[in-house]
Amino acid sequence: MVTISLNEKVLASASSIYYDANKMHWIIDKVPEQSLLNTAGWRFIVPQLYRRYPNADMNLNVSIYSPPHLIIREHQIDLTVHADVVINVLNSGEVTPVACFSTAVSGSASPWISNNNLGGSIGLDELSLSLKWSKIGNLHVSLVRALISTALRTVILPYINIKLSRGYLLPTFHGYMLQNANILCSDSWIKISSDVASVNQLFIS
Repeated sequence: MVTISLNEKVLASASSIYYDANKMHWIIDKVPEQSLLNTAGWRFIVPQLYRRYPNADMNLNVSIYSPPHLIIREHQIDLTVHADVVINVLNSGEVTPVACFSTAVSGSASPWISNNNLGGSIGLDELSLSLKWSKIGNLHVSLVRALISTALRTVILPYINIKLSRGYLLPTFHGYMLQNANILCSDSWIKISSDVASVNQLFIS
């Protein structure tokens, strides 16, 4: 049996590397509830957006502006992410930025290993949101926050968790792979305890 231990500082270092390499920037143009990315879906929350750009498609330009903060606790990993979210309207083939929000999202992840697959689930703990700038006048930030929070809890996170529930196959190492592995989160550490078996042996059996 082998035990692999990772301190939360290793995960923090890895996230900093991704951040420094500009890997934490995404354009979101498809979500499970696609009406959220059309101005018609926002007409009661931001009516001036719908009046100016009726039934126009939108995308979200998400940029994390500081490395994510990770804390490993008992049975879970707490995560806080700060990001700017720019709302773009796709109007007559042009991308028009109309507003930018600064967000702080706090959540927790619970990893597991089953049948040599690494999976988990993510939950939302808190979402804060403030307006950085707007080209469409004053916005009711509390209403926008409520809409985004509801979308995260009821649409986006369940979709992500379905993906995570399928798991991802753990890699092999020089012809060997983990077998009957268990993962434990506790007090700044992630520990994986597992037997080791030859890939060929498992394939033959």
